[in-house]
Amino acid sequence: MSFSKSSPKRTASTSSDEELSFDLYYQLVYMMATASSGISRNRVFALGSDLASVVADCVRDIETLVRTMHYDYPTACRIVGDRTSSRLLKSFLLRLSDALDSGEPIRDFLTQEAHVQADSYENQYERDLESLKKWTDAYASLVVSQALIIIISLISTMIYNVGAGMTAGLVLLAIMMSFFGVWVLSRAAPKEQLIIAPPEGSQQQIRYRKLSLLSLGAATLVGLVSRFAGAGWPLTLTLLSLIMAPLGVLSFLCDRNLAKKEEEIGPFLRSLGNMATSTGTTLTEALKQLDLQSFPTLAADIGLLRTRLNARSDPQLSWRKFGQETGSDLIHRAARIFYDAISLGGDPDEIGAICAAFSSKVAMLRARRRIVASSFNWLTLLMHGALSALMVLVLEIVLSFRSLIETIIDPQQAQQAMQSIDIPLLRFNTGHMSMLSQITIAMVLVLIAANALAIVTTDGGFKPKFLLWSAIMMLLSAVSFGIVPAVVHSIMWRTISG
Repeated sequence: MSFSKSSPKRTASTSSDEELSFDLYYQLVYMMATASSGISRNRVFALGSDLASVVADCVRDIETLVRTMHYDYPTACRIVGDRTSSRLLKSFLLRLSDALDSGEPIRDFLTQEAHVQADSYENQYERDLESLKKWTDAYASLVVSQALIIIISLISTMIYNVGAGMTAGLVLLAIMMSFFGVWVLSRAAPKEQLIIAPPEGSQQQIRYRKLSLLSLGAATLVGLVSRFAGAGWPLTLTLLSLIMAPLGVLSFLCDRNLAKKEEEIGPFLRSLGNMATSTGTTLTEALKQLDLQSFPTLAADIGLLRTRLNARSDPQLSWRKFGQETGSDLIHRAARIFYDAISLGGDPDEIGAICAAFSSKVAMLRARRRIVASSFNWLTLLMHGALSALMVLVLEIVLSFRSLIETIIDPQQAQQAMQSIDIPLLRFNTGHMSMLSQITIAMVLVLIAANALAIVTTDGGFKPKFLLWSAIMMLLSAVSFGIVPAVVHSIMWRTISG
């Protein structure tokens, strides 16, 4: 009684203890739930080895030693534990070996271990969130530093000719700092699989993944055409924003809807288990009597599950599809535990409580992550708007200052004036000024990409949300490129005329 595997596998040697923490928690809850149905120890290990997790690989190795080499379970657990490089897995397998060797019932051991691992996972997750908060603050400081590097580079041209090599080095440093900050955030964020891995998932997720590639392709094509046609950056960025925004908004709503489903799956499984136990009926009959108004976000998915079960489709396949079509990895795992344990003879009420505790704990931890990410998201948007406007402002001041000096100086005396006034900016030709403009534009575009990646990395979840945050920052940048030059030009020439 098992669902087909839908998650990509990692090995214990390539996964840190932090990444293994959730896999071990899920493995223990699954084996605890199946063991509560009263099946044999051999059956518990056989079912546990069929999960799509790193810990299941170790359980599968134990099963192989028992079946082919005729070891007993305590010895097999000790052998596999000694060979495992992960400290977390080694400790668990050695404790499991001692428990089995002492004759402790496997159900009691797994229940105790599952509760301990739940607390351990929660503590680890909260530590990761605290670390993520610190690094989001650091990332904000890093982005400000990048903008200051470009601003200093622009202002330096008015005082001293720093040279093309130094300017290029400063720009390269700023770009490297941008993506280094994104990498640090990716390492600090909790390691978890939030959605069903491609190509599976909900119909919306599958459709939006495909459309996101088309949207990026269309945006690239429109951007190139508009630039070759001589359109300015305000128009180009506005067009790109309008192309990417609709799908970005839909992806954002899809991800928010997924979070609501995860909050409802625990109460749903608990209510369904209670209904099946109190009425003494099967899950299919209990599902018919359940009021779906209590689960508004999951109602459509539950209704489809009810329809399939009423049509006498394979229950195992129906529950599998239910988990996958919600798009949530958490719901997929919880649904598997629920159906497998009950189909083996477990008490629906008890199994429902186990699954509800598992899914509710994970959902609440992810809700805390979204709170942290939400604050960072809006801070990043405001910071990008302010810094892009500031960089464009400084660039326009430099350009307007040079243009102003050229206007004031008599063209017949320009060469003599430039020799007497030792300002490197006055000796810059059109190519130099174009380079300064290109540096500023390039840094604004780099900040758009880096900040959007930082937001998606911090928030996790559905990756096409990148389009929404990119579109918003492109629109903010378009406003900067369109309004700031006009304001600077107006102020400086009004000063001269006054």
